[in-house]
Amino acid sequence: MIKHYSKFLLAAMALALASFTASAQSRYVDEVFTDAQLTVLPNVAYGYNFSQYVPATMGGPMVIPMYSDIYMPDTAVDSETARPVVIIFHTGSFLPKGLASPMGDRKDSAVVEIAKRFARRGFVAVSASYRLGWLANSTNLDLRRGTNLMAVYNAVQDAKVCVRAVRASKLALGDPYRIDPSAISLMGAGSGGYITLAYATINNLAEIASPAKFQYTAAGTGMFGGTVSAGDPYIDTAVVGDWNGYGGKATIIGAHPVTGLPLVDQTQPGRNIELYKGVPHAVNMVINLGGALGDSAWLAQGDAPMVSFHSRYDFFAPYYRGMVNVPIAGAFFPVVEVAGSHTAVKMSNTFGNNSVLAASTMNDAYSVKARTNPHNVGNQDNIYTFNMLPPNMAMPFRVNANPWDWWDANDPLSANETNPNIKAQSNLYIDTVMAYTLPRMAKSLNAVGYSISVPEVESVKVQLVPNPTTANAVVRAFGASVTSVEVYDILGRPVFARSLNAEEVELPSALWAPGAYFVRLHTERGVHTAKLIRH
Repeated sequence: MIKHYSKFLLAAMALALASFTASAQSRYVDEVFTDAQLTVLPNVAYGYNFSQYVPATMGGPMVIPMYSDIYMPDTAVDSETARPVVIIFHTGSFLPKGLASPMGDRKDSAVVEIAKRFARRGFVAVSASYRLGWLANSTNLDLRRGTNLMAVYNAVQDAKVCVRAVRASKLALGDPYRIDPSAISLMGAGSGGYITLAYATINNLAEIASPAKFQYTAAGTGMFGGTVSAGDPYIDTAVVGDWNGYGGKATIIGAHPVTGLPLVDQTQPGRNIELYKGVPHAVNMVINLGGALGDSAWLAQGDAPMVSFHSRYDFFAPYYRGMVNVPIAGAFFPVVEVAGSHTAVKMSNTFGNNSVLAASTMNDAYSVKARTNPHNVGNQDNIYTFNMLPPNMAMPFRVNANPWDWWDANDPLSANETNPNIKAQSNLYIDTVMAYTLPRMAKSLNAVGYSISVPEVESVKVQLVPNPTTANAVVRAFGASVTSVEVYDILGRPVFARSLNAEEVELPSALWAPGAYFVRLHTERGVHTAKLIRH
């Protein structure tokens, strides 16, 4: 009995210490946990539905499962019982990983990095898969455009199921993740960004059926093999259900002999399986990294707040308005005209949807830089613009359009990637994404009952001298104390690291090979970077 009581007391003391440590900083803004204090739950099934584009070698069209990986503070060290959730959707042009890109699933490097950063701040981060596949290289414009719209539409339905499944876990599964059902946000990169923007804005049939660009241009055979007429909408809700994943109910005739999932009678029109019907799927806000809005008419007053990050010269998804271009096997296939990130955020600001973010009051360095970017026409809040130019303007597709990504350099498709595959550089962009997003997310959470302090970040000036150099260089931080410094070479390999508490650090750069190096300073006022040239 005494031994049992001692263990209980030790556990209580550990929980109290963890709670004290977490409260010493601003939870949900600062990292208050370490990777060692996180729990990662891989391959958690959250739903299933019919997929038209399962390859014949894998059985052809059938019901497939959707999985997620869940990142969260370990419940043994975190006493919080109601944690906000961020659901993250990966990139990949709505095609299976390995078909068009070395990226394209929920375990992509950038997605995992972002999920862990949220979890270290106290969030539950869910990296979710969704249905993939469309006729990207079809010479038939209707099939190319229609199946692309269908891919986005199915992914939005899956995202709604994922949100409902996370919410339902609070009651139906005994609350294993300790989530706050009133605090769920979405983030998407690339095609995942298209999902988050569509999720926030599609809410009626006219939006997906009325625009001419979402209708068949000629009579013939439609996406599901039936006969269609010119002017018919690509999306037939009687077949695939509505934008929430309801209706279009499939006729179930048994269980698949291999997967055990429902077997759909494909001679009948319905293809949709309703899941978690009646559970709310509203979200607090959406964050888009490099995606676009399928149609500006989708956006209306009252839609969820949105924040975007975008490369001004992105060839594949426009910054203002323009054509979506998808790269397949070295060729580019134009798909559909869309409203880019700048247009979507400007409209959301104008409608007042983003007023809850109170971004106009934010004067930290990131907000000021984003607001005053020369490409940000109208000095819009809630959009962060990256100004990278293509190395050769004759090849505009060779632009660093998704700079937060890095991947396996041995993947054969990496030769076609447009971004420099430098992990350290990508992490610097993720630094910016997090620094810009988190204060806005805090405002969104405060609107539903939280009280998260978002202090004004004073400007920190970083100086590297001499630069360029052939000798040792000194890095100084004016207005902050340096707690640690890391240096990476151009390939992202660490070459120097030191923990300290000072305003300047001498770097042993005289010992390094000539080249460019990224110097990353950690201070009590955030992470700051500089580039050092060693001659």
